[in-house]
Amino acid sequence: MIDEGCVPYPRRRLYQFLTYPMIVLYVLLGIFLWRTGVLYFVIYTALFVFVAVFMSYVCVHWGCPYVGKFAPCVGGFCLPSSQMARLLKNVKKTESRYNLFITLAYISFFGIILFPMYFLFVQGIGYLIGYLVIVLAYGTAFMLLICPVCATRNVCPGGQTSDQLFNLFGWKNPTAE
Repeated sequence: MIDEGCVPYPRRRLYQFLTYPMIVLYVLLGIFLWRTGVLYFVIYTALFVFVAVFMSYVCVHWGCPYVGKFAPCVGGFCLPSSQMARLLKNVKKTESRYNLFITLAYISFFGIILFPMYFLFVQGIGYLIGYLVIVLAYGTAFMLLICPVCATRNVCPGGQTSDQLFNLFGWKNPTAE
C-alpha cells in the first residue's frame, strides 16, 4: 500500500542533511580504493550501478509515487533509480523478476557497506571502527527519521523494519508533516 499523502517527500531537507555526508564518504572510500587498486575501485563503483539498475525495476514494481521525482532512498544509493524507473514504466512486471532484482539490489547494497571494511581494517582498526560508527549512526537515523514518512514504507523492507522498531520500543510512529 502506497501512502500518497507522503508525496512529495515531506522531509527532503532532513534527508539531504543526513545523506549528503554519506555520499562524500562514498567518494572518499572510492578514492581510497582507487589508490589501493583500480580493480577494487571498479568493483565498488559497480555495486552502486547495480543498486540503481535493480532498484529502478523494484520502484516500478512497487508503483512508487516518487518515480521521476525526488526519492528518499537509503544512503543515496538509488537516487538515480527514480529517474531510471521512468524508462521501465511499461515493462512487464513479474513476481519472479521482482524477487530476483530486489535480491540483487540488496546484495549490492550490502556489498557497498561491507566491501570497504577489509581495506579499512588493513589501513588501521581505527578507520574500520570510525566507518562502522558512521554507518550505524546513519542507518539508525534513517530508520527513525526518514523511513516513517516515506510513501513506500509499507512495501519497502527498510520501511517495514522501521515500523517494527517503532512497535518494538512502543514509540509512536510519526506521520507525514
